[in-house]
Formats: sequence, C-alpha cells, structure tokens
Amino acid sequence: MKRDKALLQQLVDTIAETGTINSACRMHDVSNGAFFNWCKQSATDGGEQFTVEIGEEPMLFHEAVKMAQRQVSFDILENFRLRLLRGTDEIARFQGRTVYKRDPALDHLSDQDLEDLGITTRYLRDANGEFIPEMIHHEPSVQGVLAFLSSEFPSRWGNKQTIEVNSRSSGVQVVKHQFAPKPSPVQEIAPVAAIEAPVIDVEPEDLADLLGEAPMSAEPITPPPPVEPAAATPSPAEPAKPLSDLQRDLLDRLARRPGTDRAPAVAMPNVGRPEADDLDPRRTGPGSAPPANAIKMI
Repeated sequence: MKRDKALLQQLVDTIAETGTINSACRMHDVSNGAFFNWCKQSATDGGEQFTVEIGEEPMLFHEAVKMAQRQVSFDILENFRLRLLRGTDEIARFQGRTVYKRDPALDHLSDQDLEDLGITTRYLRDANGEFIPEMIHHEPSVQGVLAFLSSEFPSRWGNKQTIEVNSRSSGVQVVKHQFAPKPSPVQEIAPVAAIEAPVIDVEPEDLADLLGEAPMSAEPITPPPPVEPAAATPSPAEPAKPLSDLQRDLLDRLARRPGTDRAPAVAMPNVGRPEADDLDPRRTGPGSAPPANAIKMI
C-alpha cells in the first residue's frame, strides 16, 4: 500500500484505540515490515510527510507511535485504579440466560391483572426500548488494593520486616591484638681462618712402619673331591603271604574280559556252616519252646 499522511494518521489512531501494532496493520492492510520501515524513515529522514497529530499535537510518526502505546498503558493503569476504587459490576445470569430487571411497581399484580390493564411485560426498559439486565456488584479485592498501595506508598504500606537483636553485656570487653615482636639485630660473626694441615716428611722406605707388611700372594685353594652317594643295599625280601579266597576271586574277575561267562563262585569254607546253637536239641528238639522275647523269622 502506498504511504500517505492520512494512512499514517489512521495507524496512530488505531494503535491508541486497540493498543497493538498488529491490530492496526491488519485493519488497514499494511504489512508489519512496511510499518517498521516507515518508523525507521521517520526517525532518520523526518519531514512534513511523516508528521501526524496525536492529542491535537503534531509530531513525527515514530514518536506518535510511542506516545500512542504509552497512552494505552496509561488507560490500563487508570482502569485498574477505578476498579480498585469502585469495584466491578457483572451481568446476572441464570442457567446461561440473562436476568433482566423487574418493575417493582408491578410486583403486586398478577399476570391476569397485567393483561386486563393492557401491560405487556413487567420488566423495565431503557430509553431505546431494550430490557435492562440485572447487575451484580463485586467489591474490589483487598489483596489488590494492598498491592497497589504498597507500590504507590512503599514507606507506609510496603512490606516491612523487623529484626530484633537482644544482646547483654557485663562490661567493657578489651580486644588486644598481639603484633609480631621486632626482630633482634643480626650479629655478624667473623669467618674462621682455615687450619693448615701439618706437613710430614716421610721417606718411601718408612711407609712399611705405618701401613704394615705387604700382603702375601694368595695361594689357590683346591676344592675337596665330591662325595659319591653310597649304593643302596637291597633289603631281604619278605616272604609272600598266601592269597585269600576273596582276593583270588577278585583277581580272576579282573583277568576276564567283559562279556565272558562268569566263573563259578569260589566256595567259601565258612558259608553255610551251622552254628553250635543250631545243633542244640533244647532249641531244635521236639517240645522245645522259643525263648522269651524271641522273634520268628520266615
């Protein structure tokens, strides 16, 4: 859209009314990029072509936009002040329907009386003939009022904190700071003169008296011959013990290959031999009775 003074004036008026730049640009078919480009040109170039009026006072376009936004903020604050002062009113509704004001002068008449008198409704109407809705009044919030007063008058209504410090003193307390003592003067010590070693004149032949006789040449030591271990003398073999029948049977089983027929078991001499008690006629004879607490095995 082509820029002209009338369009710039309409943009400023719409911003002061709606409070947003997007709404003003959308209502007048102006892109946001073009709007900010015009603000930039107004700040850099200026001139009569960017001069608009706000509050009957001429000023440049970019300054008028800032003034319109400040006016919106001022209106918000004033509405908030009025709401905290007088409260708010809300339209009464019942089951989603608006409740209208009734004429108190017709409350004592019935519907038949209203029909006889030619009165068509018992609700009040305004000057335009519209029904007047019933309003519900809400008092301002105490918390909101206190918050506003604390921001406007912080010294009196602001949040205050009291800190009490209780301290007791039994007298004057002296604090003494121990400084480091002054260093003592350093005493200079004269250097000790070097002690010269005495010179002893010793002839070469007299060194034997001091060092002793010269060591004799060491003779090689012959190691002793190695000791051969004594041959172990065989001990006389003990006579072999005869094998028992059980050992012979086990050896015979180990000598056979698996799967071959077993050899008949070796007869054990002690197996099946009767005991002496079994031959006693007092136990096995006729008329003999088992002893007490005996158990019969079958």
